Amino acid sequence: MTSTIHRTRRARRNGSVALPPDLDSPTDRDDSGARGGASSVPTPDGDADVIDLRDGAGAIAVLEHPVDHPAGPGAASHADDSSATADGPVALAAEPVLRPMAPNAAVTPGRVSAAMHIVLLAATCGVVAWHVAIRGGSLGAGRITIVYSLVVTAYVLSRFLLAAAYRPPRHAGLEPTVAVIVPAYNEGEAVIRTVHACAALDYPASKIEVVCVNDGSSDDTWEHMTAAAREHPDLVTCIDLGENQGKRAAMAAGIRATDAEILVFVDSDSVPAVDGVRRLVQGFADPKVGAVAGITHVRNAHRNALTRMQAARYFVSYELLKSAESVVGAVACCSGCFSAYRRSALEPLLERWEHQRFLGAECTYGDDRSLTNLVIKAGHTTRYDGTAEAWTDSPHTYRKFLRQQLRWKKSWIREGPLLLGHIWRTRTLAFPFVLVATIAGLLSPVVLLLNLGVVPAKLGIWPVVYLLGLYLVAVAYGVFYRSRRRDGLWLYAVMGTFFYIAISVQMLWAVVRVRDGSWGTRGG
Repeated sequence: MTSTIHRTRRARRNGSVALPPDLDSPTDRDDSGARGGASSVPTPDGDADVIDLRDGAGAIAVLEHPVDHPAGPGAASHADDSSATADGPVALAAEPVLRPMAPNAAVTPGRVSAAMHIVLLAATCGVVAWHVAIRGGSLGAGRITIVYSLVVTAYVLSRFLLAAAYRPPRHAGLEPTVAVIVPAYNEGEAVIRTVHACAALDYPASKIEVVCVNDGSSDDTWEHMTAAAREHPDLVTCIDLGENQGKRAAMAAGIRATDAEILVFVDSDSVPAVDGVRRLVQGFADPKVGAVAGITHVRNAHRNALTRMQAARYFVSYELLKSAESVVGAVACCSGCFSAYRRSALEPLLERWEHQRFLGAECTYGDDRSLTNLVIKAGHTTRYDGTAEAWTDSPHTYRKFLRQQLRWKKSWIREGPLLLGHIWRTRTLAFPFVLVATIAGLLSPVVLLLNLGVVPAKLGIWPVVYLLGLYLVAVAYGVFYRSRRRDGLWLYAVMGTFFYIAISVQMLWAVVRVRDGSWGTRGG
């Protein structure tokens, strides 16, 4: 059904954007002091304004009075081409600006040190894996169990070794035109924070625009979105689809509303770092790159045990797994939270992606994994930039979390085999890893049930080898997390590994529900 598209009044970008003082609410602030914490920033007149945009692992930015922008490549911002007038937008130089907080030096070691940590950890895990195999034989474990454990362990080790070779894209001084696209559905007042954060990005005002798309929300998302946009009339465009058409339709509407060279997607509950887009676009210096994924942290990490496990899982997934995938040029999923695509790579795929069908059903979920898959299939490489950061809120209730995981598993069940079907020719080096990951992922719930249910019940054999293998992987993830971050969550990386393996049985239900297009958590 054709819907009506509404736009806010949008002036030509000829000035800077004034940043509102209420960027975040006090209830979302974190006073724990993790990762250096949030501290007041002294200003020329002795005052200080601080707004913490993170919860959990530390603050991502402070709201401070202006200081001079550093000279040199990449130092331009909205203030660079501002022309404030008495009755026009106030120049950003006269207003507080967002700047990333300097992380605690102990949190993330240098790349050489990090590589040494990873290699040492991988070597240690290799020795333990060999010992597990030897002990497994002496304990009478089945050959299939031993082979499966060794293959999975070898795959995990390959992640550590490849991650040790990972380097983020170098700063090439690129400043292509950029459109930040924010699809939203029933986000309510929360969308204001995302709009303001995107408007405060450190990027030349003449080269960036923000396109917010309301996907027929049934709440007051549109009112909040347009209210936030009115504070940035020279930067933000708002589009209303009129009725709920799905996230893909909203993203596609945003794409068609701009002619920018680089399209950056930001979820409506996510907040990019002030320098996030500037860093993210540097990966496109390589003409072969079609998409670049940034890193997304969990903003509400310290809310409860569930969010802590998710925070640890996010970090390991990005810094270990996506780093390894990036080395072979095949990041399998450029997450919708914060990723960028080259327009020339995306445009030929847009219609096919927007109207994708699987087993006769319309595909309404897994938009990020599907789009990344098509980009790789078209012959482009996909990369990961661990210096381009964003923050998002994770589900804090088990009901919402499990519905989210079901949707993600359905997406993986659909896109995993599709990726395997072409990556052998598009990114040959990545093929063995994708093959093992796909087979192991599909077998994971079956192996879990066999080892913890069928085998002990029928044969009376305790799954010692299987549990030792899980323990090995869990500890490896925990030590990796501890070597990179000092926020006290490394134990949750260990516990989270067992937790995520335990809920892998959900994969069986995902297979049954793979044609079901319900979102589960969107707008929840």
